Amino acid sequence: MIESRDFIGIDEAERRGLFLANPGLGGKPYMTNTLLSDLQLLRPGETAPTHRHTSSSSRFHMTGKGAYTTVEGEKCPMEPGDVIINPSWAWHDHGNDGREDVIYWNVLDVPLVEHLDNIFYDFEYVEAGDARPDVQSVKKTLGYSEHLYSAPAVAPNFVAKSGKPYSAKLIYRWKETQKLLNRLRSYQGSVYDGIIVEYVHSETGGPVLPTMSFHMQLLRPGERLLSHRHTSSTVYCVVEGEGYTEVDGKRLEWDKYDFFAIPSWFWHEHVNLRADQEAILFSVSDLPTIRKLGLYREQGRTPLGEVVMVAEP
Repeated sequence: MIESRDFIGIDEAERRGLFLANPGLGGKPYMTNTLLSDLQLLRPGETAPTHRHTSSSSRFHMTGKGAYTTVEGEKCPMEPGDVIINPSWAWHDHGNDGREDVIYWNVLDVPLVEHLDNIFYDFEYVEAGDARPDVQSVKKTLGYSEHLYSAPAVAPNFVAKSGKPYSAKLIYRWKETQKLLNRLRSYQGSVYDGIIVEYVHSETGGPVLPTMSFHMQLLRPGERLLSHRHTSSTVYCVVEGEGYTEVDGKRLEWDKYDFFAIPSWFWHEHVNLRADQEAILFSVSDLPTIRKLGLYREQGRTPLGEVVMVAEP
């Protein structure tokens, strides 16, 4: 990313991105058959111009201060650990108001939408009639959707329900997610995923986007989870800690800001190698799509190695 910063101007590339390409997918720049992801870097003062596309996307902010994403006129400042959703066909641009480089991880459902032959991009923001042809004017108060939908299971009645398949809340703050994980750490949790929480639609409680779901999970010091497999594919970013995930018999060792993928129906288990430190994993999966198609099933192994059905259509 540092090399690309010095070699490629943002005005030349529009988005300065580094794709995380899975070598098992025949040269396609995807992490799984349904999920594409890339890292993007913005230098101080840079802006990535406004565009929109039919694929849904998300942002997980990793490093640097001053970054923001503007989605449909709402400016969403980003801090490390924050998650921002970018619904299908929503105008969006990115910028860096800070004094240092910023890096964030994008995950999109491009392979899925491409397979359905429905990829469309729109770069003609000038037709929207805004003051500038490449950067959106901020039309909503700072923190608009965050303030409206910041209390779990509580929503404002004076705001009309959008009825849209994606969440009206656009940004999910790491500091709030971290507080929740800390409150839950004494619970037993999932034998397969530890202390795991899902980011949910502000009006329905379902997934925040119709094709992708987002989770954060905590592995307590020295915790080793049981093996399971499911028909959804998942991509991960390590937020904190050091450990490994065994996928179909292969050990994938990881520490902070490493990325890995788990394909559909591969046995996998997570292990925290540190006895004195927790591990935290952020993940994005195609789970909502698989469930809507009636194809989701999950199997797990008991401590004795017996295979049990966890979920099925």
